[in-house]
Amino acid sequence: MFVHGGGAMRMSFRDQLAATRDRKHSKDHPFFELWVQGKLTKEQTAIYCAQHYHYVTEYLNWMAYEASQIPFRDVKAYLFENLGDEENPEDRHLDMLKDYVEATGSSRESVEDSVVLAGTEGLQNWGWRLVYQTPWQAALAGMFIGLESQFLDICKRIVPALHKHYGFAAGDRRIRFFEEHVRADEIHGAKGFAIVEKYCNTPELQACAVKAVEAATIRRWRYMTGIYWFALHGKEDDTPANCSGAL
Repeated sequence: MFVHGGGAMRMSFRDQLAATRDRKHSKDHPFFELWVQGKLTKEQTAIYCAQHYHYVTEYLNWMAYEASQIPFRDVKAYLFENLGDEENPEDRHLDMLKDYVEATGSSRESVEDSVVLAGTEGLQNWGWRLVYQTPWQAALAGMFIGLESQFLDICKRIVPALHKHYGFAAGDRRIRFFEEHVRADEIHGAKGFAIVEKYCNTPELQACAVKAVEAATIRRWRYMTGIYWFALHGKEDDTPANCSGAL
């Protein structure tokens, strides 16, 4: 158990991980608020999907790296199971993402050809530092809880909006990417929490894990802010207007 708030309240390690994630959960980002209200165009939602593609391609590489380094069979099995679900050549999740982009009127090729925004690149680079420089137990906390577990709650908000505001029926193959993650991530999320709880078995590892989750949420929020500026204002950064850039 963790002592929280100067001893006023005791919080379990799992609860502290979840609370840390929820303090800056990207489901509450203004971009998703607009999406939920149907105030984004389909083309603007496709911009999000392109950046998600750039992020997830690196996330899968982080998982593969960790799977090659971690000696415990249950952790390896979970990582390979997750990778298998994502990269199944018969039903690849990133191909589902391209299905949605195509349904918005953009080409499938536009996803891979799109610019990698600064916030997206920052998230990519941070993830590599995480897996290279952080104890693997805490790195998995940052990945599974700080990043992956957020997407379940994000999709739970997006899917009803796709039905209500964007003309997609429930079960439409073009929105499988979002609907499938509501189902699959419930299972993945529970397993991810269980692994982190099992192997972060010292106060030092637990503190490191909480720190990794916090950093992950901050990085993901910045990534979403970059998407917001680009999708709504056509800006690759948020430099103030009429700024010469001279110091």
